[in-house]
This record gives sequence, structure tokens and C-alpha cells, in this order.
Amino acid sequence: MELPKDFIESIKNLNELVATQHDQAAAMLYRLMFRHEKDLKILDYYADAIFEGIIGFGGEFAKEDYRNYIQYLRCINPKEAEWYQKHLDEELKKQEDDVLEDD
Repeated sequence: MELPKDFIESIKNLNELVATQHDQAAAMLYRLMFRHEKDLKILDYYADAIFEGIIGFGGEFAKEDYRNYIQYLRCINPKEAEWYQKHLDEELKKQEDDVLEDD
């Protein structure tokens, strides 16, 4: 069964939109880190958008951006950084397991 061209085009447009949103969130997160923001609520707002890029649609640099965020957290709040790293590791392991199951 062949998918309609407009359906394929709409998926392509959605991917581009989500990648753009990820890039904007990453840019803002890097800006906040550069300015030494310490409020986790503010930082997490943008980091969550990046994390969504890891678990679903998103920019090609989502993992790298999120790892950079964790590195920044290690400087301002090491205890929280451990939780974020564990959360990321669990998600990446889950994705790896899903790929192995599909094979």
C-alpha cells in the first residue's frame, strides 16, 4: 500500500517543525547556561523540549544538547545532575532494547 503524497509531505513538515522547536529550545538553554542561570524550573522548561527530541521527533543534536545540559548541572547542582543522567541512561537503554526487539 502506497501512502498518499500529501500525507508524506505533512509528516515531513511536522518533522521540520519539531526540529526547529528543538533548535530554538537548545539555543535558549545554551543562552541561559552561558548567563549562569541556576533556577532549575527555568532551565528544565527548555531541557524538557530537548529531551522530547531524544524520545521522539526532534533535532539531530538532541542527545548532545541534553548531555551538555547535564554537564552544566554537574557544576550548579551535582545531586540533580545524577538524577538527570540516570533518567537519560534509562531512556537510551529503553530505545536500544526496542531496536533489538525489532530485529
